[in-house]
Amino acid sequence: MRQENTPYRQMELGDNRAGAPRLSPEQMREQMENARRQAEFYEAQRVQYEAQQQALEESNEQKVLFNDSLNDIGMRIHNAVKRLEKELESMDREQREVTQICECLSRHLQILSSLQPHTWPEAEFARHLHEALPKLERAENDFNEAYYGGSHYRHTDIFLHKPGEEPQARFAWRIIGEHMAKGFAFHLPLFVLLLLTWLVYWLVSSF
Repeated sequence: MRQENTPYRQMELGDNRAGAPRLSPEQMREQMENARRQAEFYEAQRVQYEAQQQALEESNEQKVLFNDSLNDIGMRIHNAVKRLEKELESMDREQREVTQICECLSRHLQILSSLQPHTWPEAEFARHLHEALPKLERAENDFNEAYYGGSHYRHTDIFLHKPGEEPQARFAWRIIGEHMAKGFAFHLPLFVLLLLTWLVYWLVSSF
């Protein structure tokens, strides 16, 4: 035998068929207020969590940017320090070599200053000259070698030109001007003669 379904009946507000205690309107308002406060609390927690996540992401981005800048400036400073160290080593090496050259030439200067041909006795002049010539030759050779070998120095230009030798100008405007003036002075009489000839011809042809 088919059993008929029980018709649906809408439960009235405050129905107590389930055995739950009946709530007063005040209690219901209190429960709704508690639910509202909990929803606000969870919303505040969510907002705080999202703010923390955003702050963490921004912090990570700043950390990456700072790390990249740190590596970049660190590498540039590292390369600069290496170049400066090499430059200082080159300067120190050149300074030591220039000091040695200065000491060598100073010794030659002392030796040459001690040579006084006017005090050599006539009878011993040949012997003194024979002893002095090698000293003079060594001094001249060391002097030429110093200025020939020192031309590659980068930190000093003292060896570019020997003392007593006037350096050649790369483009001597003074010399060019002198040549032009000499050429003009040489051709000026010829130019005047040609001008006078042309004037005479013009006057004759006019009549």
